[in-house]
Amino acid sequence: MAKHLYLISGMGADERIFRRLQFPAAYTVHNLPWLDPLPDEPFSDYAARMAQGITAEGEITLLGLSFGGMISLEIARQRPIAKNILISTIKHTRERPPYFNWVRRLRLHHLPDQLVFRQRYPFVRYFMGVKSAEEEELLRDYLKKQDYTYLRWAINTVIQWENEFIPPSYVHINGAKDLTFPVKFVKPTHIIPGGGHFMVMNRADEINRILSQEL
Repeated sequence: MAKHLYLISGMGADERIFRRLQFPAAYTVHNLPWLDPLPDEPFSDYAARMAQGITAEGEITLLGLSFGGMISLEIARQRPIAKNILISTIKHTRERPPYFNWVRRLRLHHLPDQLVFRQRYPFVRYFMGVKSAEEEELLRDYLKKQDYTYLRWAINTVIQWENEFIPPSYVHINGAKDLTFPVKFVKPTHIIPGGGHFMVMNRADEINRILSQEL
């Protein structure tokens, strides 16, 4: 049976974030791009539309990074998936860090665009754990995007996400120094010592070793 691996990037990112990852030759690798959300679209409905992009026939594995990990779980709830590879993310509501609740209670995600998005680079850079000029250039390029409708929908979705579904087969890789999803709240199957939220770029060798064992 043919094996297909679909990659889902993090919020506001694209397939370039995976350029340092290596995958077994047995897999045909695809990128599953983000769609524009419909007004007030529920996450489950959005996931169903994303899943329509999975057109290959055979064994399907999803690799989701950060917000992409959450959407991969929503897709796995709706259709058969051989395995979910989760990187720098959370699996269910109990792993949600406490600051999510602070943001929700204080309604910080409803502040005006100029406060939430336009001066966000230092804040995002800190939480991403950027370590090189290459990573900084990529992050700046992602943050140039002005699609605040998508970003506001995505942030609200992350803050409000409720999930107890765990797929039967998954791998969960998190960094020991991830500030976005601190590992003390998460129970991953693999921990990258010293890894931050951008470890898919700067700790790719260690992630690749895990992928070679698990795929």
